[in-house]
Amino acid sequence: MPSASPAASAPTPAVPSVPAGRDRIRTGVVLGVEAGSTLVEAVVATVEGEVIGRGRTGLANPTALPIPDVVAHLSDAVGQALGTVAPASVAGVVVGAAGILRYSRGSSAEALAKTWIDAGLTCPVLVVADAVTAFAAGTPRPSGSVLIAGVGSIAARVEGEEVTARIDGNGWLVGDDGSGFWIGRQAVRAVFAALDGRGEPTLLASAVLGTVTGDDVAPQSTEEQIAALRDAVYDGPPIALAALAPLVSAAATAGDRVAQRIVDRAVSHLMATATALTTDDPGEPLVLAGSLLTAPGPIGAEVQRRLAEHHGGTPLFAAPGAVGAAWLAARMLDPEIDAAVHERLAAGAGAVAGAVE
Repeated sequence: MPSASPAASAPTPAVPSVPAGRDRIRTGVVLGVEAGSTLVEAVVATVEGEVIGRGRTGLANPTALPIPDVVAHLSDAVGQALGTVAPASVAGVVVGAAGILRYSRGSSAEALAKTWIDAGLTCPVLVVADAVTAFAAGTPRPSGSVLIAGVGSIAARVEGEEVTARIDGNGWLVGDDGSGFWIGRQAVRAVFAALDGRGEPTLLASAVLGTVTGDDVAPQSTEEQIAALRDAVYDGPPIALAALAPLVSAAATAGDRVAQRIVDRAVSHLMATATALTTDDPGEPLVLAGSLLTAPGPIGAEVQRRLAEHHGGTPLFAAPGAVGAAWLAARMLDPEIDAAVHERLAAGAGAVAGAVE
């Protein structure tokens, strides 16, 4: 993600509003959408937590893509999720968005708002920061903190549907310390240093060269390897370096000292980001989200261990962000909603994902 979005949330303008009475709440469904920096996921569920549809397409960050492409990806994911569900039966929609300000301000806001109208939705649509939906995907509680580390990284404090404080999340160029992009960049730098003699040999050399250049067989000479790596890096988008993060984790697990140092620094950065915001109150929910923290690997394991010591309680793990968005939509329809609905949403979305994949 060029990281999670700024601390703002705003209803998408120009969407028709339909009163949401108790009958509509009981019979309608909700739509949750995660418009992220790596993909779009949409979940349609009943207000009782039964997942009945899911869609997935490419990324929808308007700071990284032209607006027509964002609209196309959103429309595709929503259409997949709705399936045979009548759009008019949807009683509430929440969208967690990276690049949220583009959704609610400026020339792109109208085109993005039209997405929901073209989908046939007749209910209000609320767009919130993706940190809000990530937090809601990990807990039914309305307030607490979330640490996200995937392509980008951010720590945020969440109150209801708003981010009230944030640390980092400033994008790949000047921030996102310890993120997937940060790790990938360190890996490439380590390989350059190993090849030109400034650094020590590392398992990352062959792994990174093969992944970045797309060639199974690396060039023979060191000079050719350096040139091939440099050309491949600059020919692609900078954020693509985040795809190298799993190589670093694998090399560190195999005992590579260079990779282990990168892992150690990433953990230190993420801990600094998290502890600058979180409290040591074990009663306050602390949610971990993003592939670096929720997938198996040395970074997530160490961050979990250190945060448990600092926080005094076990961190929670986020389900897909679309689950958090669907939960928020259901909770806004019925503020007294049972927390068991949250558990059913997370379990149902996982089951649907398994069937799709």
